[in-house]
Amino acid sequence: MSESSISFKAPTSPTTPTTERPLHAFREWENSLTLWNTLRIYRKCVFWSLVMCCLIVMDGYDGFLIPSFYAVSSFQRKFGVQLPDASWTIEAKWQTAFMVGSPIGRITGALGVGLLADKYGRKKVTLVPLALLTGIIFIVFFAKDKAMLCVGWTLSGLIWGVFNTMAPTYVSEICPVSLRSTFAAAINLSWVIGQFISTAVLTASESQQNQWSYRIPLAVQWFWPLVLIPLIAFMPESPWWTLKQGDEERTRKVLERLVNKNDVDIDTYLEYMCHTIQEEDDSGKFSDCFKGADLRRTEICCFTYFVQPLSGLYLLSYVAYFLQLTGIPRDVVFKMTLGITAVAVLASLVSPLVILHFKRRTLYMGSLTLMACTLLAIGITQKFDTQAARWAAGILVFVWVGTYDTTIGPLTYVIVSETSSVQLRSKTVALASISNSLIVIVLHVTVPYLMNEEEAHMGAYVAFVWAPFCIMAIIWAFFRLPELKGMSFLEIEQLFQNERARKVENQQSKHESPPAAVVEGVEPVAQQP
Repeated sequence: MSESSISFKAPTSPTTPTTERPLHAFREWENSLTLWNTLRIYRKCVFWSLVMCCLIVMDGYDGFLIPSFYAVSSFQRKFGVQLPDASWTIEAKWQTAFMVGSPIGRITGALGVGLLADKYGRKKVTLVPLALLTGIIFIVFFAKDKAMLCVGWTLSGLIWGVFNTMAPTYVSEICPVSLRSTFAAAINLSWVIGQFISTAVLTASESQQNQWSYRIPLAVQWFWPLVLIPLIAFMPESPWWTLKQGDEERTRKVLERLVNKNDVDIDTYLEYMCHTIQEEDDSGKFSDCFKGADLRRTEICCFTYFVQPLSGLYLLSYVAYFLQLTGIPRDVVFKMTLGITAVAVLASLVSPLVILHFKRRTLYMGSLTLMACTLLAIGITQKFDTQAARWAAGILVFVWVGTYDTTIGPLTYVIVSETSSVQLRSKTVALASISNSLIVIVLHVTVPYLMNEEEAHMGAYVAFVWAPFCIMAIIWAFFRLPELKGMSFLEIEQLFQNERARKVENQQSKHESPPAAVVEGVEPVAQQP
């Protein structure tokens, strides 16, 4: 394909209405692009998407750090209690407090960003919390007791709540359809990279055998804001946000920063965006997420987000502690954990190709089936008190992680970014993030008691907890999850609106003479005499 044939200019055709002609041609042109040409034309979008993904790398690093500290001997001696056999452990109540503080902060951050992002824009609402994070890290790094640690991790959770809403929102708003699933999947890859870096730093610092074995991993967190603050300060605002503010001129300038006007007709791109926004209801409040077609969208986004932790993710969150409890030697635990995160990275790198090849629904239900079977197998190994069974449990964790990070992990961000409407995107993503955090709080309260040596001490049996949730998610997806692969925001909006119209029509068909009433937001039509 020649360079000249790649760029898009609005065509004219007498057979197509004037308003639809360039929009239809623009959509066909965008679908015809190869991956390489899409990356070349939208290379600036790719760069800024990668910058925003780094925020999730930070979150993945911190989130994996906290439960991993439970297996660090110097951290256990500093903040834990001694057991009768002379070993040390972090009390279950403090494990709960450490892990619950972060999701409580996330809920607060997600609620706040859902309101502030639509008022002040994606860029400012990302930049300010990033600057605040540098101060919060001081609290955790210099913590002298468990209460100070808990406060620091709760405050940092507030920042993660902002980033977990803003990163997928911004990425989905600047990427074209052909790259949307790839970079939504990159959100999960960013999580995994953060976990991998966390494990690598922990493995390297464990040999210190003093307070620096956990303080070095905490100090590494100062690196991220130093790099990202200057970059995000120069990042262009989301063009969808500027257009919703009614500022077409500023939107045009933002688009010129994101795409090369020699490759893309900016006027047609802007017209496509205007047409998409006009197709949607004039909404923008949290309450609008629970009305009409947006209620279904909110259900899909929230459910897919809280399936993530319920599918067994918290087996991975406590993986170092879990492997230690199964009887695997301590010196092998962190090496296995590093191997597990390496598998997660490789699986996440492969995931965009898998997601591009398979339909969303097929991949979602098929992967949950495999994960449920793997979790049941992990639980069964606990019945055999042998070294072979312990290693089998460890190997099955590798299988589960590979499946999760190829499918459910990245696919969740793809589904949420595609399903949420343009008008309500930041609020819908915020609600999905809150639903995830609420489930996480419940798990953080219960899981330490299920695994801790002083409490239930379930060992590998804890895997039995997650398998039924995978089965429930499969049933929900079969009946409620639509297929959105390859659809533009405009087509998705029309799909949900048509679905609502069919529901109204079905309700009316039950009556011989449909009453002139308001149904699901549809205005009554005057009866003809």
